[in-house]
Amino acid sequence: MDVSLKRILTLSAVAGGIIVCIIWLVSVVLPVTLLEIGYQYKKALRDVFHVSDIRGLILPQFNLDLRGFSSIHKTNGITIPALFIDSEIVFNVDPNDEKMYKAALGKGIAHASSTAFPGSGIGLGYYFAHSSTPQFVTQYNAIFYLLDKLKTGDEIYIFHEKERTDYRVTTKEFTEPTDVSFLKKTYKKETIVLQTCWPAGTTQKRLLVFAERL
Repeated sequence: MDVSLKRILTLSAVAGGIIVCIIWLVSVVLPVTLLEIGYQYKKALRDVFHVSDIRGLILPQFNLDLRGFSSIHKTNGITIPALFIDSEIVFNVDPNDEKMYKAALGKGIAHASSTAFPGSGIGLGYYFAHSSTPQFVTQYNAIFYLLDKLKTGDEIYIFHEKERTDYRVTTKEFTEPTDVSFLKKTYKKETIVLQTCWPAGTTQKRLLVFAERL
């Protein structure tokens, strides 16, 4: 092979590798970094200055977020105050139908069909979202990127057809992607599980957060 051709092929391979790296940085690392910065910023305002946004440092501010009453998505949605999450939920999504769940994840969080609806009083409600590639790639979202920061006792509010059901976090688990044993267990109280991929930007593990109805 001609030396100049080898050089062109080598340079092309290097350039291709650089492009792939840039795409990965922009679609995965940058979005989750921005989410982390946003979370730490809001957390500092809340914990240090006791305000919800920067305007509260200058103007008088009243805290109206009493147990999720200031949630935006009150028809079908989820509010997690500890993570500053307020997102739409698409209910009754088939987790085995790739086209269906990708469309749902482009809007918000998906509730798996054949699992319990909020307020049913029994069973397990299963909710899932990706942990990477949010707004920049519309078929996915990163709503659950911060899920690992939830602690026992944190509250979660789920709205279904304008009815709100309250839950409290009980446990967190890291499992293998193929482990669905949690779906087959019997739960004494109405329970929900929030699932995402972990670490962010990979499919190595699944992070599960369980919460019981208050």
